[in-house]
Order: sequence, then C-alpha cells, then structure tokens
Amino acid sequence: MHTTATGTGMKKGTRSFRSASARGAALSARGRLAAVRALSARGRLVAGAAVLVGLFCCFMPAAVLTGAVPLVNSIGKEMPPDAAPLEQQVFRYTLVEPLTFDVSINIYEGQGALTLFERLVMLDKNLELVGAAASSWEQSADGLRWTFKLRPDGRWSDGRVVTAHDFEYTYKRFLDPAVASPYAFFYYEIKGARPFNQGSVTDPATVGVRALDDFTLEIETEKPCPYLPFIVAFTGSGPVPRWQVEKHGVRWSEAGNLVANASYTLSEWQKGRQATLTLNPYYTGPHKGYLEKIVQIFTTGHPGTPPYENDEIDYLRVLLTDLPFIENHPTLKSELSYYAFPETWYLFFKTREPPFDDVRVRSAISHAIDREVLCNVVLRNTGVPAYSMLPPKFPGSADASIQSVQAYDPERARDLMAEAGFPGGKGFPTIDFWIGKTNPQISYTAQAIQAMLANTLGLRLRMRGSEDKVYRDNMYEWNIPMGLGGFNADYPDPNNLLGMVWRSQPRGFGRQDWRNDDFDRLIDAAAHEMDHDNRMGMYRDAERLLVEDVGGAFLYHNLTVDLRKPYLKGLEVNKFGYAMFSWIGVMHTRMYIARH
Repeated sequence: MHTTATGTGMKKGTRSFRSASARGAALSARGRLAAVRALSARGRLVAGAAVLVGLFCCFMPAAVLTGAVPLVNSIGKEMPPDAAPLEQQVFRYTLVEPLTFDVSINIYEGQGALTLFERLVMLDKNLELVGAAASSWEQSADGLRWTFKLRPDGRWSDGRVVTAHDFEYTYKRFLDPAVASPYAFFYYEIKGARPFNQGSVTDPATVGVRALDDFTLEIETEKPCPYLPFIVAFTGSGPVPRWQVEKHGVRWSEAGNLVANASYTLSEWQKGRQATLTLNPYYTGPHKGYLEKIVQIFTTGHPGTPPYENDEIDYLRVLLTDLPFIENHPTLKSELSYYAFPETWYLFFKTREPPFDDVRVRSAISHAIDREVLCNVVLRNTGVPAYSMLPPKFPGSADASIQSVQAYDPERARDLMAEAGFPGGKGFPTIDFWIGKTNPQISYTAQAIQAMLANTLGLRLRMRGSEDKVYRDNMYEWNIPMGLGGFNADYPDPNNLLGMVWRSQPRGFGRQDWRNDDFDRLIDAAAHEMDHDNRMGMYRDAERLLVEDVGGAFLYHNLTVDLRKPYLKGLEVNKFGYAMFSWIGVMHTRMYIARH
C-alpha cells in the first residue's frame, strides 16, 4: 500500500492504480532519484512531527488528554482521583454534645471545636511539628525566647486578617484567673504566667507573650524550654476572635457568632441534635481540608454499632464490649482499625505509708501481673504490654532496656512478698483498690488485676468505683492507697508523660505521693536542656529510676479501636505503623470520601 503515499502533490490523483507500473517504467533515473529524495524528506518530517506530539503528550495532564476535568472543592483544593462528587464529601460521626465551642478555656467541654482553631504549629500523622498559623519559628541563643512568624495571608472566617495580636490576647485570656481555664498551669513555663494566673500579679503585661508586629509573636520563658512548640501546638492554644468575645461574651462560640481561623468553621449548631462544620472560604493555609462538611451527631452515651451498620455514620469509636459482635460479623470485622496514641495505664500507690512504703511490696505486685494475658485475652488485643511509662518509639523511651525490671515473674513476686513479711499474703491488709468511673475496659482490667494478685500473692483487694470528680479529688489529696490510673499524652515529649505525671509535687497538685529526689533532679534538668541528645538521655535515666523504684506498676499502652467505612480515605500509616485517626492535629484535613 506504500504506492498510495507517493503523493508529491498527486496532481493526477484521478489516475487509477492500474497505471502505476506504466508510470514507473517511464521514470528516468533522475526522476527516480528525485522521488526517493522526496520520500525521504517527507519521512523525516512525519517522524519529527510524531516525536513532537509524543513529547507534548508526555507533559500534558492526564485529565486534559482524557477530557476529564480535575475535581476541585469549594475552597480550591484539588481532590484525589478517586474522590466522590463534592455533594458526597460529608463525614458523619457521633460525640457527646459540647457545652461550648470555646476550647481555649474549656478543654474537656469543647472537644467538638478541635478542628476550628489553627494553632501556631500543629502535629502531623507522625506527631511531629508542622507549620500552621506560623510559617516558621526559632529559639534564641540563650533559649529564653521563641519567635513565631505568622503567615501574612492568614484569615478568619469573617475575612479579617489573623495577627500575632490575636494570639497574644488569647494566651493572656486563658491565663487570666477570672476566666479560670483548667489548663492554665500548662503554660507556666511562660515568663510571668504562674504569678498572673495565681493572682499575685494583676498586670497582664508581665506575661511573656507579646506581638512584636502584626505577624511576629514572641514568647519568653522563665528558663530555656525546648518543648515550648509542643505546648503552642496543644489543642487549647488556638486563637480566639477578640472582637466576638467582647461583643457576645460567653455566647461568642454559638453558631452565627463563632469565627474560626482553620480550614473549617461552625455553620450550624442544632442543640440536642447535631452540629455542622463547613469549609472556611477564607482559609488559605497549608492544611486545607478535602471534606465539604463534618457533621457531629450528638449522643448521650455510646450508641453501639447500629448507627454505623445503618450507614447513618461513617466512623465509630469501638468499646471493648462491641468487639465480640464485630469480630464475628461478616462485614464489620474487615472494617476494624487499631492504632496507638501515647497513652499508658498503670497502678499507683500511697508510697509514704505501709504497706506500700516498701519497694519490695510494690515490685512484687508488678511481677505478679501477666501483661500478655491482660492485653491479649482480657482486653482482646486492645492494649500493648507496658513495662514503663513511655510507649515504644516515644522520644526518650528506655523501652526494651528496662523491660525485665517489671516483667511477669510470679516466683520472684512471691519471694519479694515473703521478704517483706507477707508470705502467701498473710498479714497483708485488705486494700481499697480505686478505679474511678468505670467503663468496660477499666472494669475488666481491674477485675483481672484483682484476680492475678489474689491467685499469685494471696492479696485481697476491695474494688472501689467512684465518679470522676470524687476520684480526682482523692487522688490529688493522696487518699488512695492503690489506684488504677491512665494518662493520655497532651504532647509528644517526655516532659509531659514523665514530668507532669511523676515529678513530685505538693499534696493537692501531685497525682500520687511517690518521690525520688534523683528522678526529680533529672526531670528538672532535662526540661531546660537545649542539647537534644543529652536531654533524651536524661529522660531515659529518669524512666529507669521510676521503673526500678516502682513509682508505678505499668500495665499497658492503650490501643484505640474504631470502625471506618471502606470509602473513608486519606488516613495514612504513620512512622509507628498505624493509620491514626485524631482531631488534635492536621490528620483530618487529609480525609475524604472515595467513590463507592
């Protein structure tokens, strides 16, 4: 068929194919050479054009080549290729109705507001710091000042510019004793924060938080504070809109009054029913959300699996009592997810009075607890055995190097108890074992501990449940002889899990009465050490002291279990090996609904 392509114009194109051979015979040698040259030139032109077309196609977006238009949400963020239409980008989950959305001063009552206020820096999926309202931050050479540079394009949901003055106002507001924020103590590292919050100084100008200009915030600390960026990333550290607070008072966080600076804002709050968060059209920061709406459906308690099974919600936090049903369900069992957030459960003791003033007694109790059985059987794999306070891979964790110190060893446990004067538990008093307000996990854990200590050591524990406030009041007053405690990290630094929980404090401020002067010295020195490696080494040494002196008998690191619809995408596996779901950082901005 190549003969049809001799067209050097094909002026006589009306000629039939039959005359081709005759024409070929009539061509002179010169004519044949000219034809060959023409064909060659034409071939080069065609080949060159093909290459250009190929290169052009390589750099063309796939969507253009296929005729598809990229899906972009209402604030201009391009959606993933498998995303469902925008009208389906709605995430629904349940929670107890917030009393307020003013999370800055109501941490416990304002959990629904965690997505609304962007802090200077935030935590990513690996619990590492990323810029948010601030694009950069640095510590001064003497370690006493942190300077945060805010993004000049930051906007509130009413279009106003987010400034350093907003953060200065917010920090001084939650430190004001008249406001009575329960987490004000969290910021006592800031210069002047403690005396101002406790009322011995009344001038807010003495607090070391100041806007140097519209986009520069300086925070001065009492001593070098290497973990200050984690404090400003805490959920209560987001800014509040001063003009709305001063105009509406406590009602500023109602729908219609609330102004947010994050990717989402509160668009509707139907009391007793639900709240709806929608994308903030003015948000231009680095953490734009994919979801068009987040719907919080209010419940008075755990709703069980029916709302999830009926497709009324897309996510459900699972309780221990739900697991037998879910694990035997043909569909639900494949939608279970497990992940760890730094959280440790432990036993604590009244260590300044008999019988727990004897470290042998405390050590015997720790050695009598089979943590593998507790986690894998009793708690149905919702815990990881704990032999120290800091979870595995947590910064500063001594981890495996001290695992044997509190490991399960029933023979050693019995020997220690006999050495302490209580062979087989003889002469050991009946102990009130405080567990606080119970839930299935706490109840099963406490019952297992009670049985293990009875079977191995012959100890008699009298279980004592109570409301949370009663439990906390007695804990801080050191009235609990032996208690089950848990602590969920506020920020991923060992100062939080070790210093805040175990550094000795006066009665009324410390969670237990355990005191170890060497431990305290290490914790205090590490808190202000600017060399990272030296600092982490101090925490490892301190944790070893805590474990060896059995300040607490460590039980397990909790695993959160939830159900997630298969179309809920964007929650990526982190460096700890988990696809974590949490509102505390920027993880929720990666979630989207896939086509289904």
